[in-house]
Amino acid sequence: MDAEMDLQRLERIEEKLDKLSEAVTNIARVEEKIYASTKRADRLEHRLDVIETELDEVKNTVAYNSKTVAGVERIFWVVISAGASAIVYFLRG
Repeated sequence: MDAEMDLQRLERIEEKLDKLSEAVTNIARVEEKIYASTKRADRLEHRLDVIETELDEVKNTVAYNSKTVAGVERIFWVVISAGASAIVYFLRG
């Protein structure tokens, strides 16, 4: 009778150990997923920083180009106005 009780007790302990082993395995899997997610988030954050830097460079280039185009446009209209004035002056006289 004692041997049978000991055997049942050992079987329950084995079942509990099996469940504990499964739980530890599941925890390890979850930790791996969390680690992978963290690495992916870090990589995306780095890429976002690079994109922000490039965006700032593009903004600066656009601002410079806008000023340049505005200056060239002014010169263009001054030349057109001067040419039109010269044509009118020569046609009058």
